[in-house]
Amino acid sequence: MASTVNDSLEQQTTDAQSEEDHPNEDIKEAVATIERRSRGLLRFVDTYRELTRIPTPDIQLVRIDELLHRLENLLRPQLTDGQIELETHVDPQSLQVAADPELIEQVLINLVLNSIQAMNGASAPRIRLSAGVDGGSTRIDINDNGVGILPDVQERIFIPFFTTKREGSGIGLALSRRIMRLHKGTFSVISVPGDTTFTMRFLSSS
Repeated sequence: MASTVNDSLEQQTTDAQSEEDHPNEDIKEAVATIERRSRGLLRFVDTYRELTRIPTPDIQLVRIDELLHRLENLLRPQLTDGQIELETHVDPQSLQVAADPELIEQVLINLVLNSIQAMNGASAPRIRLSAGVDGGSTRIDINDNGVGILPDVQERIFIPFFTTKREGSGIGLALSRRIMRLHKGTFSVISVPGDTTFTMRFLSSS
């Protein structure tokens, strides 16, 4: 699919640019339209590749407190810039989960970055990361006190390419849910203004 789209776009752009040797306003506008459409389709191809090329999880026992500590260190600059307080709580502290640490870290990074963006205008921005055992499964909750997600949007945010962000690709949450399904887990959200929680649930705890 990707190579076919790329070849088609290259041919369209070449044909359009050849017309620029004798430009008029209509041709200039046509060339600009084709170039914009080409860039958009190429971005679509790139994000489609990312969504479909998730590696098979390399399952290993991962300490959740260590995972959250690495995440905090990684995102410290963004948290500091936004003056956002980050709280972490793991009970028991030695709690482990059978997972691919790199894939789960990717999900957590995406969720925390989303929370940081949702903090715009919050008077006391705060993100809380917590983990524990619940009904025989291990869960990780990512909670923030940002603007929240509208009910009708909550139903669509996991659909690939759906986004409410001007520069968003619309694959972050779809990718996260796919990663959790590859772990035989679930991924859900509950949100009202000032209180949003994404839950990653691993159906067997360790």
